[in-house]
Amino acid sequence: MKSIPTFIPTMRYTNMLTDTKIKRLKPNPNKKTPDKYSDGNGLQLHVFPTGRMTWIYAYRFNSKQKNLTLGSYEFMSLAQARAKHLAARELLANGFDPSEKKKERKAELDESTLFQNLALEWLEGRKAVIKEPTYLRDLSVFEKDLFPYIGNSPIDQIKGKDVLECAQRIEDRGAQEMAKRSIPLAGRVFRYAIRKGLIENDPTPHLQEALKPRKVKNMARLDISEFPAFLHRIDRYHGNILVKTALQFMTLTFVRTAELRMMEWDEINFESKEWRIPPHKMKMDLMHIVPLSSQAIELLESLKPLTGNKQYIFYNHSTAKPLSSNALLCAIRTLGYAGKMTGHGFRGLASTTLHEQGYEHDAIEVQLAHKTGNAVSQAYNHAQHLQYRTKMMQEWSDFIDNLRTNIVLFPKRKKG
Repeated sequence: MKSIPTFIPTMRYTNMLTDTKIKRLKPNPNKKTPDKYSDGNGLQLHVFPTGRMTWIYAYRFNSKQKNLTLGSYEFMSLAQARAKHLAARELLANGFDPSEKKKERKAELDESTLFQNLALEWLEGRKAVIKEPTYLRDLSVFEKDLFPYIGNSPIDQIKGKDVLECAQRIEDRGAQEMAKRSIPLAGRVFRYAIRKGLIENDPTPHLQEALKPRKVKNMARLDISEFPAFLHRIDRYHGNILVKTALQFMTLTFVRTAELRMMEWDEINFESKEWRIPPHKMKMDLMHIVPLSSQAIELLESLKPLTGNKQYIFYNHSTAKPLSSNALLCAIRTLGYAGKMTGHGFRGLASTTLHEQGYEHDAIEVQLAHKTGNAVSQAYNHAQHLQYRTKMMQEWSDFIDNLRTNIVLFPKRKKG
């Protein structure tokens, strides 16, 4: 049952204090207790011997005298103090203890400033604009490596060394890439807190420099001189026809394995000979246009009787899902190229060969869907190089065909 307040507040102030009066107040250094100056209805300004001045609301609740600190005069004017005082009196009139309400609000505020709550809030805001695997990967880093150590700490109490210690724990278990990722991920939360006005600085810049240098590991791939034999092995592969066609298609387009596996019929324009991969499927979140050579179109046409009525081109009927990346790796192992070639190896091989033959660097980078500047410049590059890339991809497919019999190099091109 709610307590009956001692009095019902009025909306009028006796205005016993003015800004001019307050400026004239002087502290009494000979006293141990503050001087109290009333503005009426329990609002008081306490002037301490040190010179500090604090707004206090003096009231009674459940027959007990209580004081509620409203704020310092240094940061709270007379008008602001009166507004807070009025809000407190209204709480009292409705049967609530203003001091207890302040404690509840403080507890709520403290809860909202915890690193874990801010991280989850920031992550939830990104959920609609990032790919689900990225969301789950970031969430895993937070839950496994950051929350157990700094999750329950207020954001303003976390130092750079605290984040670094988390990253070093990850590093100690051998997950170097994840260790390096954890630092900028934590930094995003700090910058989110800055935007919310909770802190002033992000302590994470330059922390990555304290981690061990990462060894760059190149994906296994063949040299172009070894490619003819590999092509012959693919052509003679007697396993799953979808897997065989996927490998052949990859040699012609050198897209990422995930992009190939999730390829959909609706994304193919057979008239313009283009495959338009939507942004949400791309690493850079930008639509990617893949010009398709006549050889690539022929491969797709051959799959229409098998999966033409399905969403995905490389649809595995036995699993009712698109082909798995493991299916492609297993096929490469079956062909006898375990440790010598990977799905990513097609991309490296094509990039090296095209560069050596003088094709434009920017066009090759766009074809590989590598980041080439900001979103505007990337979109511009895609449009600018499309005609050039269409010709380049047809010449690449013709080159691949010729490799089946003997190595036929591209005509040397001038870089321009």
